[in-house]
Amino acid sequence: MKQIVKNLIGRKGANQLRSVETVFKGWKLSFGNAVECPICRHTYSRFLPFRHRKNALCPNCRSLERHRLIHLYLRDKTDFFTTPKRILHFAPEKCWYKQFKSNPLFQYETADYMVSFMDNIGAAPDHVMSIDDIKFPDNSFDVIIAIGILLLVPDDAKAIRELHRTLKPGGYAVLEDPIKSGPTEEYDLSTPEAKAASRQKYGHLQYRYYGENEYHKRIAEFGFDVVRSEYAQELDRHRYGLGGHRYVHIAYKR
Repeated sequence: MKQIVKNLIGRKGANQLRSVETVFKGWKLSFGNAVECPICRHTYSRFLPFRHRKNALCPNCRSLERHRLIHLYLRDKTDFFTTPKRILHFAPEKCWYKQFKSNPLFQYETADYMVSFMDNIGAAPDHVMSIDDIKFPDNSFDVIIAIGILLLVPDDAKAIRELHRTLKPGGYAVLEDPIKSGPTEEYDLSTPEAKAASRQKYGHLQYRYYGENEYHKRIAEFGFDVVRSEYAQELDRHRYGLGGHRYVHIAYKR
């Protein structure tokens, strides 16, 4: 029945329907204050589930565990929110978009290659381009944000080089991709069958799954000093709904 409804109302309509459903569920949870979203500062009795994870999705701004952890780290451990900067954000998350766009300290620009987030945040990207071919001169940005992007590009080395090239000296990239125990797995998606299998498993084309102890080393190969912070261990994990997320990765251009 759900699939029939989706086919009838289309992707945009399905997204709007989910948004209304999330607002209603969030209203029921808003009478408690056991958890707090540091991004939108709303409190709830708990966060909503997301896929197989409990206590994961903020009903108001739609942040997930990784977004809240990164936000807390940027707020508490860097000058991100206190000094002027030019920012390039790939496939920007709904939880940050309006806040960053309206911040008077930020010259904030967005980018996406497939224009994939228009239905989610209701705005087209400022620039249609891929992270492995950034259409800006050298030393253009103070900060580049790319959450869950490197695993989606066929050549991550090219993408990391582009990040390094377009960051100003001393600038940094905020990077976060799914990581797992064990070594990094690379996937050959050269056939239609392999692409179909990847979409079925992950919901998109995923070219790799980074190993926990290799992700930061991979980024460091291309001229970055990578901070791999376990700031989550200093925080109230339940209060902020951090789930199993452990690391924040910030790559500083040498």
